[in-house]
Amino acid sequence: MYIYSYRLEEQQRQTLQSFLSDNVVLKTFSPQEPLVQGTVLVIIADMAAAQEVWKYSQVQNVPIVLWDQLEKVLIACAWQAYCHSEWRYLQLALETVQKPTTNTIVLGSSYAKYGISAQQLGAQCVNLGLDAQDIYYTCKLGQLVVKSNPNIQQVVLASGYYWFYSDISRANSTYAQGLITNTYYPILKDAHHASNLNNLEPQSYLSADMDFLNEEKAMDFYCRLLYQQQNGESAKLSKNFVYNAEKTSWEMNSRFVRTTFDQTHSDEMTWHLLSPMVKDAFAVERCRDHNKLLRHIESYEENKEILNQFVTLCNTIGVEVYILCMPQTKYYLRHLLPEFRERYFAALDTIEGTYQFLDFHDADIFDDQDYLDQDHLGPQGAEKATAFLKELLASSKD
Repeated sequence: MYIYSYRLEEQQRQTLQSFLSDNVVLKTFSPQEPLVQGTVLVIIADMAAAQEVWKYSQVQNVPIVLWDQLEKVLIACAWQAYCHSEWRYLQLALETVQKPTTNTIVLGSSYAKYGISAQQLGAQCVNLGLDAQDIYYTCKLGQLVVKSNPNIQQVVLASGYYWFYSDISRANSTYAQGLITNTYYPILKDAHHASNLNNLEPQSYLSADMDFLNEEKAMDFYCRLLYQQQNGESAKLSKNFVYNAEKTSWEMNSRFVRTTFDQTHSDEMTWHLLSPMVKDAFAVERCRDHNKLLRHIESYEENKEILNQFVTLCNTIGVEVYILCMPQTKYYLRHLLPEFRERYFAALDTIEGTYQFLDFHDADIFDDQDYLDQDHLGPQGAEKATAFLKELLASSKD
């Protein structure tokens, strides 16, 4: 299979060459030479170059694609891969963590992902928080980092009151299975209690007519560019709410946004604009899922031991540990079973090592405008929480 390029800059040509399929040969188009049989495409720098090529009869039946058009398609595919395949982000973040300048890592679930800004903390910080990241994988990632990078000085663990009851490897949902199959196992080679990891097929992002490209190489190349554009952060959702007249109920619309979190359509509202009654209804639904976790006593006991071992490891090698209880709205806290809070503090009391603790619920600094939904901070809230944390980290060095 042959592909021709015409008037591409050297860097563009090298980029193209780097993610072509192994069976593809890249050649430079010349009007004096006939195209090789089996040519599938001619990639051209711009419209001016296209006008030059179109006049030659030998390319009349061969598709011509402008470089910037091809790249736009690839970036769009990479954005989908970056959003939906968290292992790509995690892989890049773990590479960044190994830099000698990195001295602080943030770990935890979506409370860490949405609530703490590594960029605001500074270039020396990397946020490894991901949706539904439980204590086991939080500590597994933390252990990997502190053992491999001796420059790590501080580990921040962001949590919620139900933290000790969470274990995604015991969950039966396709989402939980996918997190382990497609994110944690490929990187950590550890499925914890999960089994049957081969049930999910890896998703393809390139269309069939782009089989001249090696998808893995192309997605890796452009996901790296996206990682830089995202300032080293995982893809985040904007959460807006719309009233469904047919169902006579409010629904949440979530979308991945690359630039700003306050983009809304005319019929959508952000969290703080909803009525108290609607906010309460969303909180009831969210807490219904979390409250079910209280029966998982086995996970509670196991997670206490896992966290204890990790804190001890950090203490042994001189890494400071900070445990944060991230804030939730009053609507969420109203419906979360009070036992979670009681047993959260009881579990923390069993930790034998040294750590600093901050419960953001004791800091009267958040209002409804700071939240994406009933229990996640939005950008404005994350800025407040991160500023608070930044002062705490700085004071520990004095």
